[in-house]
Amino acid sequence: MTQFKTRSFRAALLASLGALTLGGALAGGGGLTLPAGTQASALLRDPQGLVRGTVSFREVTGGLEVSVSARGLTPGMHGMHVHTNPVCAPGPDATTGKVVAFGAAGGHLDPYKTGNHATPTTPNTEGHAGDLPMVTASAGGTVQATFVTRKLTLSGLTGVLNRSVVLHAMHDDYASDPAGKSGSREQCGVISAGR
Repeated sequence: MTQFKTRSFRAALLASLGALTLGGALAGGGGLTLPAGTQASALLRDPQGLVRGTVSFREVTGGLEVSVSARGLTPGMHGMHVHTNPVCAPGPDATTGKVVAFGAAGGHLDPYKTGNHATPTTPNTEGHAGDLPMVTASAGGTVQATFVTRKLTLSGLTGVLNRSVVLHAMHDDYASDPAGKSGSREQCGVISAGR
């Protein structure tokens, strides 16, 4: 093989490996090994693009710790879910087909294809992995919450990296498909590695 062909082959091989790695990362980091201490976070934005808070994720003994700090919500309980796509843009609602705020985030993370909205403790083989505990906004519309979930990890099949997190307008009934009657998507953030 000539020197030129060898370089071309190496370049093509490296490009292919890079595309496979990127594809795995975009699909929740399937199989990627993350350095110890890796964390993930998302900036929550409202439909007008204003930053309204953050959600951070870090692996701890017993699961994935999720910390939420948000403002600009109506007082009361709000459904919170990890969605499949790493996009916070308008897109079609899965049930009506109408374009809605943050519809491009897709449905709830459901790696086992259950098609079942469920509780935050339902096994992932029986319900969406992205179904999280509700958060409660104060009378001033702010949320400060931290919890640990066993349903999610940073990477792999149930990984949150390169996904999105959405706060909904209303409480979650933890039963009705597809989203627990939790109403419109009020805030959304793309989850990426780092703080």
